[in-house]
Amino acid sequence: MLELNRGGRRRTMAMAFAAAACASVLTLQGAPSAHAASSYDGADPAATGCASNAKTLASAPLYLPNTTSQAGTIEMRYSNTCMTQWIRVHSNTTMCSGEPCRNKAEITRPAGADGPALTVGRGNVAAGEPYQWSLMVYTPNTRSCGTGNADTGSSTAYPYGEWGRQICG
Repeated sequence: MLELNRGGRRRTMAMAFAAAACASVLTLQGAPSAHAASSYDGADPAATGCASNAKTLASAPLYLPNTTSQAGTIEMRYSNTCMTQWIRVHSNTTMCSGEPCRNKAEITRPAGADGPALTVGRGNVAAGEPYQWSLMVYTPNTRSCGTGNADTGSSTAYPYGEWGRQICG
């Protein structure tokens, strides 16, 4: 009986050693970082193809300040394929006094599981283009927020008419 108990202890010790070895290998290698695969951070959703199957998570009207005169729409877009988010601004005006309108789109990912805090944006659409979009942030696990505006030539429209107001998705 003592011999069997000793063998049982040896097996238990061997199993404990093997488990400790596996744990140390996993600790040394580390868990794969979700942010390591984020080559889409700061990339263009149209150029990467991420925009092709995107869906709108949230949207809001762009109103001129102190009015309910809608000059466009802001949208939080998401690509399941690329696991990214970006802001898209649609302006009702494409030419402002003969110059391209200066629209703006910006998105912010908070620090967390998908990497460090990151804000990316873009402005100035090409003449005649109604859409402006921000660059992307990689967000398979994070809810991001963003803002934008639409230039009308004589004024600037913001989400719900409030400068700096964000939409989240």
